[in-house]
Amino acid sequence: MAATLSLDTITSSGSGITIDATKTFTVNGTLLTTGSTNVLHKTGDYPIVTGDIAGKSELIITATTAAPRNITLPGLAVAGAATCVITIMVSADATGTNSLRVQEGTTEVWTGYQKGDFVRLCISDGAWIVVDHKETYYSHRYLTSDQSTAVSATTKATGFTNIKEVGNTWDNANDKLVTPTGMKGYWNVSFNLATVSGASSDPATCPAIYLGGVSVTTYKQGNSITGGYNWGQNAVTGRYYATSAQAVEFYFVNFRSDYASISGGGSAEKTHFTAQFERVY
Repeated sequence: MAATLSLDTITSSGSGITIDATKTFTVNGTLLTTGSTNVLHKTGDYPIVTGDIAGKSELIITATTAAPRNITLPGLAVAGAATCVITIMVSADATGTNSLRVQEGTTEVWTGYQKGDFVRLCISDGAWIVVDHKETYYSHRYLTSDQSTAVSATTKATGFTNIKEVGNTWDNANDKLVTPTGMKGYWNVSFNLATVSGASSDPATCPAIYLGGVSVTTYKQGNSITGGYNWGQNAVTGRYYATSAQAVEFYFVNFRSDYASISGGGSAEKTHFTAQFERVY
């Protein structure tokens, strides 16, 4: 027999109200269970199920990485999904090409690589949305050996040695950074050039950054030299918006028509770049 109780206020003379352990308590159609937050740790692929979220205001999952490790969001109609915020976090740095991937069905929603990378999601307007996120895409490399740029020429920098790579955005075969497929965001890039001493009397080479095959930085600065050209700038930096699969490439531009110029490689303090990608939704 079901009982109905109509009240404006429920209160207690003590510190709480106790419900018999054999009973359940439902508010506005949502089952309430002990504790408002559920915390799980996963070392394998895992689909979030009703029991993880029903009656909870938050679900936190920490997970290891694999190639990739997949955490699948519950369907929009799953009990508890509409009222539960879900946070998923990488518990240990990925190695190689490993990652932690959050998906809706089979569609990628978020990918993380480094310990502390996370995504926080909730349902709004009938869809999963990203409330907050942090993911690490970082590349730091130096020119492996000296590279010559002919007179009045623009030459792509090729052959880099890895210092630090997180997120696997570097295409080593083609000497370029690639915006992750299906993503958009901002590249924060710094490209520093070291000219080999004695390469010419007045080296005039500057580093240039290309995005999607188009130069986004080419500078000339300083005093005119004998040939009427300018000294090259030895570093360029910028923040550039990119879309899925757009490439970031590095070039040398020699502004002299009388001398070739040699860009120095072989160590981290010589010609090198750092790049970080920030995903946006």
